[in-house]
Amino acid sequence: MDFCKQYPSGLRLVAKQTDNYTVSVGVFVNVGSVREDSATNGYSHFIEHLVFKGTKRRTCLQISEEIDDIGANINAYTAKDATCFYTKSAFGDLERCLDILSDLYFNATIPQQELQREKGVVVEEIKMCRDTPDDVSQDLVSQALFFDQPLGLTILGNPKNIEYSDRHSLLKFKKKHYIPSATVVAVCGKFDETLLDKLVLQYFEQHCVGTQPLVEEPTAVYRSRFLHKFKPIEQSHIQLAWGGFALSDERRIANTMLASILGGGLSSRLNQVVREQHGLAYSVYAYPSYYTSCGTFEIYVGLSPQNTAKVCGLLRNEICRLVDDGITEKELQRARMQAVNAVYMNAESNMTLMRLYGRSMLKLNEMYSVDADVDRYNAVTLQQINDVARTVFARPHASAYVGPKIADYNAPSKLKI
Repeated sequence: MDFCKQYPSGLRLVAKQTDNYTVSVGVFVNVGSVREDSATNGYSHFIEHLVFKGTKRRTCLQISEEIDDIGANINAYTAKDATCFYTKSAFGDLERCLDILSDLYFNATIPQQELQREKGVVVEEIKMCRDTPDDVSQDLVSQALFFDQPLGLTILGNPKNIEYSDRHSLLKFKKKHYIPSATVVAVCGKFDETLLDKLVLQYFEQHCVGTQPLVEEPTAVYRSRFLHKFKPIEQSHIQLAWGGFALSDERRIANTMLASILGGGLSSRLNQVVREQHGLAYSVYAYPSYYTSCGTFEIYVGLSPQNTAKVCGLLRNEICRLVDDGITEKELQRARMQAVNAVYMNAESNMTLMRLYGRSMLKLNEMYSVDADVDRYNAVTLQQINDVARTVFARPHASAYVGPKIADYNAPSKLKI
């Protein structure tokens, strides 16, 4: 059974009943680096950390103890376009989890002592990311594709913004973005519908103030830049990115299948050519990302520095062959089977379903449906995937290189499709 409700404040509840002993709850907020600027980059992620450091009703330790007392899990994550706080517990502890999540959402105090301590934690997280070259290449290619735009900013943010942030600025940012119209409560698992509605009214809706309209995310424009970072490491890391399709674009489904065919499983074209036939990479893959106003299609390869130009040539040849000759019926059927079965596998986890339902409601104001997703994948035609491939790869690409300084470091920027 699916359940959806919008309350007078603009807060939305979306829920899916499943035959489990557990229930997953997520509080989704429509804020991430896409709503930041150069001065506030990193605030969304930093606030995600800080809300766990104490509220008007609970200390940091009490939050952890209450969750541990019931054997539940609590965590959070920040993406480019959303923040989510979530729990997973036995179904009988649904009210306790909603109480704690609402306390974090409404009553976080960001104590000064905890603020200073957590600055060090987040700066260390940023340093860890900067020491992970595939993360660096991903951040660089995003910056290259959305140059000088919010979507090009990193999720973790600028360490100087974190170091010099103050409690007043962070609370001001939180107050601006943590509003009812930008919030979705998503629940998946075992629950009583009437009780759930009552609990969301009690712990969320009655604490919502005002009915502020949601400000639209800034529209993104695709750029064609090349960015690099030299690092004294064993491998080079290449990332290519093209403009893709928005979450609401019907071509998104064909685009996902295209990524699977080109660089998904071990039978994908790039894996077969770059890894199996030439032995030039252990990790090579393609993947899409989708946002409200745009999307991306990206390719990543980790390889020995001396093979950079050769691998770029292989990438170019495979993309051109795909654009010129199209995909085969066998590839279509394989990609369809992979996509449909991935949907079914996701449906076996109430945590994964909770995230799918929450994101769909938050970004599209639509109820997610497993059956509808399966129908969409089953309806995709060979011609639709070929059309999407020609659309994507006709666009100029952005690129990034991370690794030792070599003569051909800029080879990713020279691909001509």
